[in-house]
Amino acid sequence: MKKFFIVLVLLAIAGCGTETSSVNDPEQVLDPFGDPPGYTGDPFAGYGPVTSINLPADGETFIQEEVPAGSWSIQTAACGSMEAALSLRDILSSKTDQPVFIDHIGSYFKVRVGAFSSAEESAGLREYLRSNGYPDAWSVEREITP
Repeated sequence: MKKFFIVLVLLAIAGCGTETSSVNDPEQVLDPFGDPPGYTGDPFAGYGPVTSINLPADGETFIQEEVPAGSWSIQTAACGSMEAALSLRDILSSKTDQPVFIDHIGSYFKVRVGAFSSAEESAGLREYLRSNGYPDAWSVEREITP
């Protein structure tokens, strides 16, 4: 049993490396977006060349709308494309005197109407939109960032 223990200890010692890691070195600042220390590989190995990129094309503009005051609005739809959202915005603009705008959140273009200080204040417009062809209209509190 004693020989077995000695062999086990020797194997454990032999398996230990001689390199030290500087990860815990307080003087070294690691880039959280960079490669790990000691990495020498190609991060793009196995990927083909970039043949296209989805950026605003020449002549294409993004609509920067002025956000009305008040964080409550009526959301009428969450469209999958900007074209659909713009079309719905034009239709809604002709049906109400409230501001109609588009919030791009995630992969959706959310068409919203009005700007109210509370959900209760938006109730009248919500019922008007529901009775005029938008039965799924609902009050939503928008996130307004400065």
